[in-house]
Amino acid sequence: MPDTLVERYRWAEVDGLVALTISVVAGRSEDEVIAAFGGGGAPRRIMTFRQIGDLLAVPEAGSFHPMLIVRSGPYVVTMENTGYHGSIPEVARRASAGGGRFFSAYWDMHGDHQVMYAEDGRVRALFDPVAARARPGATVPLPRWADGVRPDTAAPGASCLALMERAMRVRIDRDWMRRPLRAVILHDPATMFDDPEGAWRP
Repeated sequence: MPDTLVERYRWAEVDGLVALTISVVAGRSEDEVIAAFGGGGAPRRIMTFRQIGDLLAVPEAGSFHPMLIVRSGPYVVTMENTGYHGSIPEVARRASAGGGRFFSAYWDMHGDHQVMYAEDGRVRALFDPVAARARPGATVPLPRWADGVRPDTAAPGASCLALMERAMRVRIDRDWMRRPLRAVILHDPATMFDDPEGAWRP
């Protein structure tokens, strides 16, 4: 029987979201989250996902890294259309330092998927939720909260978002992908870290 939580996010497979990085941060202000993502001091604007996609399609866009931001109760939610700041372990450490919590879901046009959970400045879990279950004899250590979701190989994006809700207790709103939201332009990840290789190590 299909997992009802995965079914809730089946729209992620049909809405043209071929690449997405979405992060949920608890215990941080919006400004603190933006700073952790490398956008401190950047001007803010109002944009939609579609507008971001149109901008990214322009050859002159270069290393343009926009991120949408929305509040959901006590959580700050960030969304990157083809961006990937939220998938970087060092960003997770920064955003969760000092007692915060962080969860990100990432997938790209090549079929790669990743979920990452960090707490109090430490990455506690980082794995492909579908591959971790699909491989016979897989030894990926799955966190306890992942046991409550049955990932679906036919709906990997939905599976990632289901795990996000399970871990963080926040529902991802489909409408966020459609309406104008606050946006900030982030620094290129290649220029953000003193130790670029270390930034990617869990």
